[in-house]
Amino acid sequence: MKKILTVLLSILIVAALFAACTGPDTKKPAPTDAPSQATEAPVGEPTEEPTEVVTEEPTKEPDPTPVPFTDPYAVTILDWEDGDVRSLSFDTLFFDNTTVTDGDVAGWKSENDDTVDGTAGNIGSVGMRGWAGFNEEEMVDIGYQIDDRAPVFTGGFTTTEAAVKGAGGEFAQRFRVDVPVKGLTGKGHELKVIVKTELGDIYYINPDALGYVIYYDGPDAVEKAVDGEIKEGEYAATYVIDSATAKTWTGSELGDRVITYHISKAEDAVYVAIEGKGAVAGDQLQLSFNPGARIDETEALFITFEMGETVKVIQNNHKTALKDELDGKAADITALIEAKPVAIEGGFGVEAKIPADFFKVTDVENAADFNLARENLYFGMFVVLNTSEGFTNQSEIPGSDWTAKGLSLHEYVAY
Repeated sequence: MKKILTVLLSILIVAALFAACTGPDTKKPAPTDAPSQATEAPVGEPTEEPTEVVTEEPTKEPDPTPVPFTDPYAVTILDWEDGDVRSLSFDTLFFDNTTVTDGDVAGWKSENDDTVDGTAGNIGSVGMRGWAGFNEEEMVDIGYQIDDRAPVFTGGFTTTEAAVKGAGGEFAQRFRVDVPVKGLTGKGHELKVIVKTELGDIYYINPDALGYVIYYDGPDAVEKAVDGEIKEGEYAATYVIDSATAKTWTGSELGDRVITYHISKAEDAVYVAIEGKGAVAGDQLQLSFNPGARIDETEALFITFEMGETVKVIQNNHKTALKDELDGKAADITALIEAKPVAIEGGFGVEAKIPADFFKVTDVENAADFNLARENLYFGMFVVLNTSEGFTNQSEIPGSDWTAKGLSLHEYVAY
């Protein structure tokens, strides 16, 4: 019996121990050895080191090459042989109004090496007279070109004889072209005759064969100086407003007053001298500019010289690199301009050096890039006398359009 009780007690103890191990509060034992690497990655974390993504910078397009400003007044001059030409003749050569040779221009050119000797400064113009004719195209204008400067048309057609029509065809015309050389300094200048046809083409008149080209040697250049004296050879060109050339928008008369402009362009400045015969104190002698034809559709740039014992200089209509503040449409730039009065009998005058920055217009797109040394400087001349009488020598009388285009400021070019 005792043995049976001992067995039963052992069974009860084992049952109690088993129940304790399998109850609802029993916890799983912690692992005895932690694995060196988890077999499952936590949710939301990468299983491997992320591959580095290299973001390439977008390919940068190169800056566009700036397109150079194109002068809208520039023209192409064709060679004579490019046209359908019938015939031509170079008959007479003049110095001023004096005939140098009539009928043997080729002989004169051969003897003088094609060159006019103007080194003494005593020749004002070289005239070339002759005729030319295309087979099927009428010539509508004729003029000249000096070196590579802007062409100048003068309309120098004269009465055409029947003999010329017989030799040159129905479209042949006689002409005389006078090329101004006064103020042209240095040697080897080309004086060329050019013609415009009804189709708008411009041709050199055969400079190689019969030779409508003459070379000109002028006097040595005089050093430019703003000293109140206008010296022979100091300026490249001279222009006049007088009773024969004046046009007015004010209905007034110029009478015997004569306004003479002298002008030369250097790399860093424009030199100007103005002689106002008959001008009185307070009169305004002006130059109007369209630098490089860059302000064509806007008001032109003016410089005004107000006459008196001292000269007042005014910038009008535009801001410039020289003066970028205006009082309305004007600014006093007397302190920024080298200018001196010129003694004129019965009037007033001025000599001035206008620096390149004056021609860099800052309130018009692209206009401030104007390069005085490399681009054409177009200009015109205006005067206001007795406060209300206005005159110019432009081909057209100014109307209501005072833009650079409206004022035709491509008629004159500074050299």
